[in-house]
Order: sequence, then structure tokens, then C-alpha cells
Amino acid sequence: MDKELLYRYIQCRSTQEEEARILAWLESDPANRKTLSAMYGQLETLTLLDARLDDLYSASRMRVRRRRRLLRWSAAAAAAVVLCAGAVHFTASHYLTTFGRQETVLAAQDAPVRYTLGDGTTVWLNAGATLECPAVFTGRERTVGITGEAMFDVRHDEDHPFVVRTAACDVRVLGTKFNVRADAAGSTFEAALLRGRIEVVNRTTRERLVLAANESASLENGALVRGRIADADDYLWTDGYINLKGHSFAELLSTFRRAFNVRIDSEALPMPAGRYKWGKIRIADGIDNALEVLQNSYPFDYTFDSEKRLVVIRPHK
Repeated sequence: MDKELLYRYIQCRSTQEEEARILAWLESDPANRKTLSAMYGQLETLTLLDARLDDLYSASRMRVRRRRRLLRWSAAAAAAVVLCAGAVHFTASHYLTTFGRQETVLAAQDAPVRYTLGDGTTVWLNAGATLECPAVFTGRERTVGITGEAMFDVRHDEDHPFVVRTAACDVRVLGTKFNVRADAAGSTFEAALLRGRIEVVNRTTRERLVLAANESASLENGALVRGRIADADDYLWTDGYINLKGHSFAELLSTFRRAFNVRIDSEALPMPAGRYKWGKIRIADGIDNALEVLQNSYPFDYTFDSEKRLVVIRPHK
């Protein structure tokens, strides 16, 4: 297959007849799918970051009806998003291409990362989070998937709602800014709305909860519970900071696990009572600095294995 034709297909510039030829070519041999997937990988940076995204997004919208008939050959590729912001350390983990439709899996390793999606939506991924999303949204809904924690600033498009899927709940928005935290097992879910309006749907019970600005939703004993955002500074991780104010020692250790993508063993340490009254920690200064800040108020000893990403905390001797 001519590479120039394949590049036109990736950029949504091929004709209906050319698309039919490409889909038949993809169906004829698994090696052809690998070839196209590799070409997607070569163009991934341009697809995510290039200013032409708006043009690709608009072009794909005009061609949805024509492409939908061809895409029925494809397995549906769910897309997801979740968490974080700030640095440039990232990994594009892998690409999944089924008959020409690509699903990109983005991941943040040991620091927050900011991405711009194909529709102009900004996503911050916290350390350890993964996001699955198409290079270009082409359906009636803009759907992404997330594991971990993420912050979304969604580009408004009333005709194409933005949907974030997690293992436990879905979040449906039109245009807004919100934070999501969820694990792959579906046992942890929390959404906090900073601006706009969102609907949270429990994937198990189909229970629905509509949130207004400064409200939150969490999953407790399998049911959605409405709450209030206690302090907007808790979401400054997108700017590279961890807020100490109002949090207990144990809660901060949980935050450190996400922010620095580490495991923390603190079973031998009695948890102190009380909450911090002020303060912020800069994520870029690393896990050692964060723990040393806590040591100023509650003495303890710790070791950190950087290869295993494991922190072990023990009572101070």
C-alpha cells in the first residue's frame, strides 16, 4: 500500500473509495495493521501537539457519517483520561490499532504531565496515571478512559459531550474543569467539579448524580455520595504543589503515593493525630523533600529504594 495514501488516511484526508481500499488491505494481513500502527506512532507527537489539530478535528466531524459505515469493521476503541499536570516526563506506552482506528495510551511516570487532546481539551495526569484516547474524536461523544488521578479542562462542544470512563463510574460533561481519581479495580472513585456542570454515573447501579461547581462525588459502599470541595488548593498538583492545610499525616502519605508514584509501607508507624494548619510542598523537589517536611512535625525514620519505588517508614530511634 502506498505510504502517501496511508498518511492521508491517518490525517482524515483520504476519499471514501481510498478508505475502503485501506480497510480491505488491513483486513487481509495482520502485518498490514502493524505497519499502519507504526505510522501512527511516528505521527503521534504531531497529532497531539500540532496546531493542525483543530483542522483535523473539524474535518473529522464533517466526515463522521461517511466514515461510520466504514468503521463498523472496527472494534470499538474506548478512550479514557485521568489526572495531573506540570512536567515534561512522560511515556506514550503503546498504540492499539484495529482496522485503522487507533487508541493511544498515555502515561505519567514519576511526575505530573500535561497533554492537549485532539479536540483542544487539556488533561493533566498525576504520577502513575494512564489515559486512553483516540488521536482524533469522530463519534457523537468524545470518550476517554482513565486509571489514576487526572484533571480535565474540557473544550466546550454542546453537540459532542465529553465522557470520562473509569472502572467504577462515568463522568459526562459539556465544557468544564474537574478532577477525577479512580483505580483500575473500581473500588476508589472521586470527582471534584471546579467549574461548570457534570453528571456522574455509577457503572454498576446506573445511579446518577449531577454536580454544580465546588461539589464533589465519591463512591462509598457502592453508592455515590455528594460532598463539597473543602479547599481548592487540594487540586494545585496541576501547578506542581501538594497542599498540606487541613490534612492528616495519613492522608498526606496517601497523597504522596499518587504524586510521586511510590509505594509507602507505614504499618510500623503509629499515625499521629491532628491536621496541618498551613503549608505546601513542591512536587518537583521529590519524595525525600516531602518526607523531610513531615519529619519536622513528627519525627520518624525512613528508607527509599528508588529502583523499587518503595518507601519504608519506621518509628524514630
